[in-house]
Amino acid sequence: MALALIYAAFLTWQIHNNKANEQRFVEDAKSYRIRAEQGDPKAQSSLAYMYSHGQGVPQDYDEALRWRRKAADQGYANGEDGLGYMYSFGLGVPQDYAAALRWYRKAADQGNADGQNAVALIYKQGDGVPQDYAEALRWFHRAAGQGYGPAEYNLGNMYYDGEGVPQDRAEAVRWYQKAADHGDEYAQRILHIKWKGMSKFFKINLSIMFLGNALILIAAVKDWRSLRHAQQRLFALAGLLGFSYLAFDLLAFRYIGILTPLPVVGAISLVKTLLSGTFVALLLSVVFPNKLWPKMAALLLGLNCILVIGLDARALANETLRSAIPTLRSFWTLNGMLLGFSIVLAIVLWRTNKGRKEDPTETAGLPPTIPSPS
Repeated sequence: MALALIYAAFLTWQIHNNKANEQRFVEDAKSYRIRAEQGDPKAQSSLAYMYSHGQGVPQDYDEALRWRRKAADQGYANGEDGLGYMYSFGLGVPQDYAAALRWYRKAADQGNADGQNAVALIYKQGDGVPQDYAEALRWFHRAAGQGYGPAEYNLGNMYYDGEGVPQDRAEAVRWYQKAADHGDEYAQRILHIKWKGMSKFFKINLSIMFLGNALILIAAVKDWRSLRHAQQRLFALAGLLGFSYLAFDLLAFRYIGILTPLPVVGAISLVKTLLSGTFVALLLSVVFPNKLWPKMAALLLGLNCILVIGLDARALANETLRSAIPTLRSFWTLNGMLLGFSIVLAIVLWRTNKGRKEDPTETAGLPPTIPSPS
């Protein structure tokens, strides 16, 4: 009960906070619109950003494009950089790297660090132009010279991988450190100093998880004799699994970075979500009545199998998805969650069927006691 109240309070706070932010965005959008219609390029660029991200206004790439073009036509660097971004990713317009580079260059030539970093990335990746590491390094250095964290991080990558420069891990770390000092999250992860960047939401979430698992364990073991009951043992096991998940979550947050080998990322993600799926299934087995739970377990197990087969087949059949790191992480995460969930469901069904064969009350039409899956 206490755990439910804690989660309810947290969700209420989140809803209130989101509504307050949304109201603030609405007021900002109104203010920007008044100034934008008067020809203020800064307000035009800000309003375009809000349309692009759906902040205070419905997300509308056409409107974002229109206002960014107005700002860019006045030579406003942020508007030019934003317009380049939309062409680069095909937001509201067909994807056009040549147009993207043209607008990025306009912003970069005015000293805009975002634009300089974007120009460098286009040359580094060879998007619509011949790949040119020397040109990429030149623009990265110009942006990094302004203390722009993403450019410093990208320079660190160039030195780490030896792209256009001799491979130099010490120089890479030096640039990563600069980027981390300027708040770049990816550099902080690489250098394992992400604690400084822990968000308020993450801290609150960790606190709630810790308190919730503690309450589960206390409720399960407040009287050692209660552990003789199957449901109390399940409750205690769920609490221990919850703490294990919390430990792996902290481990992943502290040590997984961009340069962490994929097998390590996959192993931690798989174990973490395996624990999570098992935790959820154990709690459900305690909450649902004995009569209802076996039927629910059979239904959920069937759905899990369909999801695993369908989503895995989709990922394995698509070469682009197989090669994308975010997709691989999602692949491991989803499989871990579903596998952990399915293990408990399968054990419950096996023990239920076994209990039916052994329990003579089943033949009399009486509901048998569902044995513990632990």
